[in-house]
Amino acid sequence: MDRALLKSNTKAQLRGKWGLAIGTLFVGTIIISGLSSIIGLIEPKGGLLTIFGRLISIFLGGVITLGISKFVLNIATKKEEANFNDLFSGFNIYLKTLGLWIIIGLCVVIGIICFIVPGIIVAIMFSQAFFILCDNNEKSIRECLKESIEMMKGYKADLFVLGLSFIGWWILAAITCGIGALFVYPYQQVTLANFYLALKNRQAGVLE
Repeated sequence: MDRALLKSNTKAQLRGKWGLAIGTLFVGTIIISGLSSIIGLIEPKGGLLTIFGRLISIFLGGVITLGISKFVLNIATKKEEANFNDLFSGFNIYLKTLGLWIIIGLCVVIGIICFIVPGIIVAIMFSQAFFILCDNNEKSIRECLKESIEMMKGYKADLFVLGLSFIGWWILAAITCGIGALFVYPYQQVTLANFYLALKNRQAGVLE
């Protein structure tokens, strides 16, 4: 997998859309995990607010992840105009997104408990599941997981190395007190969408 090409395509696709991408993914991240983290800072010893924040992450994490997947795929493919409302486009299949989110989360946690590495492998195996569901809302949770596993055969190392290639950017983001993360996160997410599309094309026998 040509990482340089994936990133080059991403930069071109984000040109003129950085503001929209930053705003949309920032809101999505706040809903999935940011709100829970903020509440944790306000209430470090735990309590009702902490429980509330965690419940939001659990019950909205899946549907917002699907929304983020649709948003970045729209930027990458231009089949539809990417817009902020993509973030909330998955509520018509809410229970399916919730089930997928919980199953992947539990499998990753169990894997991490088993000496971390299995958790990373499981996360990579299931990494394409939400993109697959986004492409076809009719697919079942089982189908999404199974297809993700099949799609990632022979490409786990590619995705792992692609993730590592963003470490330098995340270090720069940390140096800027997190401000740089506003740019790094969309850059990484759209690159992951391009990775999925490249896998999909290869699976279909289409040459890149």
